[in-house]
Amino acid sequence: MMGWHREEAPDDQVRDEAAAQAAAGGDAALAADLLAALVVALPDDLARIRRAVDMGMETEVVEMAHRLRGATRYCGVPALDRALAALEQAAGSGADLRVDMARVDEAARGLMQLVQDLPERG
Repeated sequence: MMGWHREEAPDDQVRDEAAAQAAAGGDAALAADLLAALVVALPDDLARIRRAVDMGMETEVVEMAHRLRGATRYCGVPALDRALAALEQAAGSGADLRVDMARVDEAARGLMQLVQDLPERG
């Protein structure tokens, strides 16, 4: 089992640095670069998912949430990954996806706040 697929991370843990570095083969700079790429793309990705939720396009929600989860798993962001997993699973079940989308948005806000608080890399 690879380090980035650990289930021990608490549900609300915003960042798991050890999992991120394990996914990057122990390369801290690569782990930071992957996180930066996720953060740059995240607002647009979430906007697309939110539009699909609002329009009741469950197949698209599943596909987009699944694709974004690929990035979250490599970046060591378990709270966002779990929120996206719940959204992906709820799509197609007849559930109100707005509830799960709100959880995704909350997890994303936590990540963005954490990233803002990180010191600049030199």
